[in-house]
Amino acid sequence: MDDSGLVEALRERYDGSLLAVATYSADGYTLHFTADRVEENYSALDIEAIYDDVVLQDIAQPFQEQLFGDMGDIRGKLRLFENGTVAHFWPSEEREGAFVAFRPDADLRLRDLYGVVAEHYS
Repeated sequence: MDDSGLVEALRERYDGSLLAVATYSADGYTLHFTADRVEENYSALDIEAIYDDVVLQDIAQPFQEQLFGDMGDIRGKLRLFENGTVAHFWPSEEREGAFVAFRPDADLRLRDLYGVVAEHYS
């Protein structure tokens, strides 16, 4: 599945609730979809700061993986805000993954959401 296929799959499943979709690799990130609300509230510098903080900081979590050793490697994080939810997944050992933001009313079905992203990287 290419990046447009990922966006299409997410829009099919979460259409009215989807706010943003970005993918990244070791070379940087690409923002593939943003809702009007995102474009109105976040500058390019804000998006860059989100990438630097959320994405780059999430990937290196060896201590947490040791604490929950029987659960396997960490493959994602979910952040629940008052006005939205941010999901960040990295389904493989590679430094690549997806960042997806939703409206607060989204019914994410977390493992289903992870499955959509994991399929993109398989």
